[in-house]
Amino acid sequence: MIIQKSKRMREVVYDQLKELIIDGTLQPGNRIIETDYAEKFQISRTPIREAIRMLELEGLVESQSKGGVTVTGIHKSDIDEIYKIRIALEEIILKEVILKASSNDVQRLDTLMEKTKNILNDKDKIDDVFKLYSLFNNILYEIAKLNRVTEMIKNLNLYMKRFRRMSIDSGRRKDLAFNDHKAIIKAIKEKDTKEALKINKKHLEESKDFIIDNFKIL
Repeated sequence: MIIQKSKRMREVVYDQLKELIIDGTLQPGNRIIETDYAEKFQISRTPIREAIRMLELEGLVESQSKGGVTVTGIHKSDIDEIYKIRIALEEIILKEVILKASSNDVQRLDTLMEKTKNILNDKDKIDDVFKLYSLFNNILYEIAKLNRVTEMIKNLNLYMKRFRRMSIDSGRRKDLAFNDHKAIIKAIKEKDTKEALKINKKHLEESKDFIIDNFKIL
């Protein structure tokens, strides 16, 4: 793999390593050895070292007493905290959506749900279902027009990406997510803020519980 040099090198390396951690290629406990990645990316060790420091500040890697760094694990307390923040931020988004959503916006959501329904039970279309669920959220973010809140949510979701993807693979979770999305759209149509927040909180708490129960989170 040869890294493109259009960005500052440490930032490119940081992006590459972060993606490897998030998509599960680098698992908790795996060591990141500077010389290995310098050879892999065909660059010097300096930007590797700088990128690792950036990852350490984010809590994605940690230095070991015997030297070197390893990928950190995700603990139950981390997931609890992430979901508490997501619930709070998505409450802000939904309140704005109910204030701002037009008939065209609602139609976009309805059309998206029809597309999702048509492939929901097709085992060969799991990736497409996941993309449509992500698009559902993106449409809500577009309606809300709260860019800073949206960026905070997306940053949180990066850390949960591999777990959220696995949860969609579960037939029961996939169906529950579909029904929750339908119910949220209904609440948006009826301008029922209380119901929308209630459904979304239930949706996120069930997602959190599924992750903790099925991925051996400590």
